[in-house]
Amino acid sequence: MPHLIIEYSADCLDEQQAQSLVDAVFESARASGLFNTANIKSRAIPVTAYRHGVEGRGFVCVRCRIHAGRSTEQKKQLSENVVTALLALELDVAAITAEVVDMDPASYTRYYAD
Repeated sequence: MPHLIIEYSADCLDEQQAQSLVDAVFESARASGLFNTANIKSRAIPVTAYRHGVEGRGFVCVRCRIHAGRSTEQKKQLSENVVTALLALELDVAAITAEVVDMDPASYTRYYAD
C-alpha cells in the first residue's frame, strides 16, 4: 500500500515523461514516511479520449488509494507533496491534481506470489 494511480493525457506526454510521473509520485509517497517502501505501487494509465476546458493542453490526475487510518492532515500533505513533485517536472499540461482515497478494508483482498 498505497496504490498510486496516475491518469494522464496521452497526446501531451511521451513515454519518458510518463515514467517520470511514475517515479516522481513513487518518491513522493516514499518520502512522506507514511508507507513501507516495499509496499508502494505506482502506475500510469494513458487517457486517449478526454475533454476539459483548456484546448490543446492535457492533464495529470493522481489517485492515492491507501488503507484507512491516516489523519486528514497526513492525507492533505501527501496530496500536496505529489502535486509539488509533478510541478517540478515542468510538464506542459493545463491541470495537475491529486486525491487521497481511503480503501474499504472489508472489500480489499490481496495476494502476493513468493
